[in-house]
Amino acid sequence: METTVSMPDIPENQKMYSQPEGQKPGVGFPIARLVATISLSCGAVLDVAIGPYQGEETGEHALLRQILDSISAGDIMLGDRYYCSYFLIAMLQWLGADSVFQIHARRKSDFRRGKQPW
Repeated sequence: METTVSMPDIPENQKMYSQPEGQKPGVGFPIARLVATISLSCGAVLDVAIGPYQGEETGEHALLRQILDSISAGDIMLGDRYYCSYFLIAMLQWLGADSVFQIHARRKSDFRRGKQPW
């Protein structure tokens, strides 16, 4: 799960987290991005990564990589189209976990054996 939160306008948050682009520096409310793993059986948050909304290595995949060690063999990751990447699927398989992601509409996929995809 990924979401963003608006944070209090204090100097520590201004320094650590980015602001919306339309606001003057030091005047707006900083924004943080959160990525969490949540249990589908009970709804508990198992792990969370928090980072700035903008900047290098602040995207959903980068934050998810920070908490991949909380994934165990036998777990099943469920995510939206954004998480359907070969890297993430291979990483989850290496950890012994399975994944269920909807493939992005622009990505071509044909799982029929022995037939050309065109």
